[in-house]
Amino acid sequence: MKFLDKDISKITENISIDRLSSYKYDDNDSIDLILSRYIYNVQISESFYPVIAALEVALRNRLYNAVAILKGENWLLEEINNQNILSENERNILLEAYKKLKRKHNTPSTGAIIAELTFGFWVNLCKKSYKNSLWDKQDFFSNVFPDFDNYFNSPNWDKTKVMFPELKEILRLRNRIFHHEIIINNKNGIENCYDKTHKVLSSLSKDYAEIFENSFRFKGIIKQKP
Repeated sequence: MKFLDKDISKITENISIDRLSSYKYDDNDSIDLILSRYIYNVQISESFYPVIAALEVALRNRLYNAVAILKGENWLLEEINNQNILSENERNILLEAYKKLKRKHNTPSTGAIIAELTFGFWVNLCKKSYKNSLWDKQDFFSNVFPDFDNYFNSPNWDKTKVMFPELKEILRLRNRIFHHEIIINNKNGIENCYDKTHKVLSSLSKDYAEIFENSFRFKGIIKQKP
């Protein structure tokens, strides 16, 4: 893409040199190429939003429901008063979310708490420390990831060992996107990152993922690489 001098001036007035330097891969890269990469990164980041948003919503609701089968529908509210399930870190996140909601609503609903909790909170519920208390319980894994076996190969005894690293990688990518950082230079390849994200979403529910297919624009955007 070729930029007019006046457009380059306007853009560089609003984007720091440090941020633009991330898009300079070689000393010979022109300002046109650098700015094209910047715009391309914005477009790629935007194209990730539908699949990540769908994944976040599905993960938190499936996880909440799976724990509810074991511990009861009010497990989140009960955890606020008595620490029975969550580690110190996750419980602190829950308490902060509850306090924030409490300032707006006298009695926050369970649904409001679920939505307020961070993606990182739900991802961390998939880590090894919850294996004995949650993931090893009968049908717990299949209640969260019913279509896992269609997309991943894993020993039956340790499927969380496969899923947790995938979710952590998605979380890191998601945070970079939401902080407007460069993602097109991801060491694992940005197309591979997208495919993994889509695969994790599909493992939560193949049918749910298919509903959103028409809003997934990544495959078209990736072809526009400068």
